[in-house]
Parts: sequence; structure tokens; C-alpha cells
Amino acid sequence: MKKFVMILAGLAMIGAVAVGLINKGDREAVRAELDDLAVKVKDVTEQLGAAEDKREDTLEKETQAKDGRNQAAAGVEGVKQELKIVERALEDVEADLKKVEIEQKEIDLAVQRRFPSGEIKSADDLRMTLMMYKDTLTERQNKKAELVAQMEAANQAKQVEVAKVREEEKYQNQRAQKLAVGGLVATVIAVNNEWGFVMVNAGQAHGVRPDASLLVKRGNSRIGRLRIVNLEATATITDVVDDSIVPGINVQPGDKVIFETSN
Repeated sequence: MKKFVMILAGLAMIGAVAVGLINKGDREAVRAELDDLAVKVKDVTEQLGAAEDKREDTLEKETQAKDGRNQAAAGVEGVKQELKIVERALEDVEADLKKVEIEQKEIDLAVQRRFPSGEIKSADDLRMTLMMYKDTLTERQNKKAELVAQMEAANQAKQVEVAKVREEEKYQNQRAQKLAVGGLVATVIAVNNEWGFVMVNAGQAHGVRPDASLLVKRGNSRIGRLRIVNLEATATITDVVDDSIVPGINVQPGDKVIFETSN
């Protein structure tokens, strides 16, 4: 607005000068004066434009500076609020710390009452003692596990040896059984001529096997052979082998029976 007013004032001056010169009748002088005034008006206009631009730039910078100050003020206010929050949190922490200290003192007093000997004076001492006990317990548990492993290995070795011993016992029992059966002497306890069977007082419990061969003797004489029909625990049911009996002689109770094995 100021630029426009100044331009109008310059034009008015030019008009006034032109009128005054025209009245004098000096056109050339008027034209020269007008040209000079036009140059001056142009210079003034450019100066005014530069001044206006500078003024607008200054106003913009001032606005930016105000915005910066406002932002800075807002930042400061935010920092103040955060500082207040931190201060309140610090107060809470200090209160909790005091509470913990009081509780720690109470625990220490309880520990001292529980351990009046003075070996454990505080909760820290108690924790150290518990840690030591835990380490000792862990060490002993590891030792126990090691001993259990050794015991299991020994038991396995023992089982192997026991199996070997039992196998040897079985072999010896079988061998002794064979020897015993080979020398076993039983007695005829019953004879049924109608059904044709003979009962002997020895059976499985005495080591008699189904494939055993039975020789009947009376005194020192052999009178025949028997064949096993039914083998019981303590008795053996047999029949007489055809053509094995001495003619004119029958098997009778009291006759001796000698068991023979095939191997």
C-alpha cells in the first residue's frame, strides 16, 4: 500500500512539473525533465520494492522465530512434565527402597534369633550357607549317581556270573541225574496180570525219563525187561516186553528194576 501511494505521489509530481513547463512553452526541457523524473521514479520504485521484499522477509523470519520460540517453549514444558514424572517415579523407588531396607532388617533380626550362635548373622549369610548346602547336595547327588551306575554295572556283571553259575549247575544236575538214573534201582510194587501192567516205585522225581529202559532182576538173575507206558512223579507204569521174560517165570512184587539210559 505504501508503494502504491509513493508511486501516485511521484506521478503527481511529474504532472505538476509537466504543467509548469508546458506553460512556459519549453517542451524539450519538459521531456528531458520527464525522462529524468521517470528514471528517478523507477529507482524509487525499485528501492521501495526491495524495501518491501526485505520487510516481508524480515516478517517471515520473525514469524519463524516466533514459531521456534513457541516450539522451544512447548519442548521445555514437555521436558518439565517428563521431569515431574521422573521425580515422582524416583520418590516411589526411594519409598520402595526404604521398605526393602526395613524388611531386610527384619529378616536379619529373624535370622539372628533363629541362629543365636552367631554363625549366621544376616540373610546374606543364610543365602551363602544355603548355596553351600546346595553345592554339597549336588556333589553328593552326583556321587550317588556315580555309585548307582557302578552298582548297576556290578549287578549286571553279577547277573552274568549268576547265569554262568546256574548254567553250570544245570549241566552238573543233568550230569548227576544221568549218573543217578543209570545206577537207580527200584522195586516192583504191583503186578496186574489181567491188564498186563507192572508198577515200579520210581518216577520223574527220581530222574526217570520216558526213554529209559527197565531191566527186571530177581536176585542176581535177569528175568525180563519192561517198557514205560505212563510216567508219574513217584511211580512208573510199565508193561512186559514180549519175549523178554524167562520161560516159566513171571514178574512179581519185590523184584528189582534197574533203570538204563540211552546215553
